[in-house]
Amino acid sequence: MPVFFVTGSDTGVGKTHVAGLLASRMARDGFTQVIKPVESGAAAGRPADALKAAGKWAEAHTLLTLPAPIAPLAAAKKARKQLDLATLLKLYRAVPLAPCRVVESAGGVAVPIDPKGKDWSDFAAAIKPMAVIIVVEDRLGAINQARLAIAYLRRRYDGPMGVWLNAIKKPTPAVAAANRAGLADAWIPLYGESGPGKKPPRFHFLPR
Repeated sequence: MPVFFVTGSDTGVGKTHVAGLLASRMARDGFTQVIKPVESGAAAGRPADALKAAGKWAEAHTLLTLPAPIAPLAAAKKARKQLDLATLLKLYRAVPLAPCRVVESAGGVAVPIDPKGKDWSDFAAAIKPMAVIIVVEDRLGAINQARLAIAYLRRRYDGPMGVWLNAIKKPTPAVAAANRAGLADAWIPLYGESGPGKKPPRFHFLPR
């Protein structure tokens, strides 16, 4: 079962958008699930991320919903719910199997999801996805953010990984070119690109 794990260099970089693009693309080949292991703030007047990403083409699963729009551990404590790596893995493994899964983290790759300090890199190591996709905003500073996120992830996860550049605001041609050159110089795979001026999105790691 192909599993793609979507995480990010930070919050607000477009993980849900990218997860939705990926789910839409994978659904062409068969039934696809979008799984959000934990989400905080879903009750704050907005739809759940998994539902947004799944759209009309995939099945959505949010495994643990926490009302407060704050960091997962703080939100769990406020809601008096248990949150740790073992709990999330148990919930994840209870979801019925599907031909393909797109799993989206809450926040960036280093956000703690366990009182002992374990985070999404530990989760990725446990579920062994086909690839980890780190969403980085396509702007000045993306090279630094990408290198930091990749270096951190490599401490605990040794599988395939790469960066998806998502432009929230269209970067200048010089910045866009420098970001791509910087990733290539650092031997970081560019898995995909999306944003203004890139319609449809580019999936560099999937066959056309």
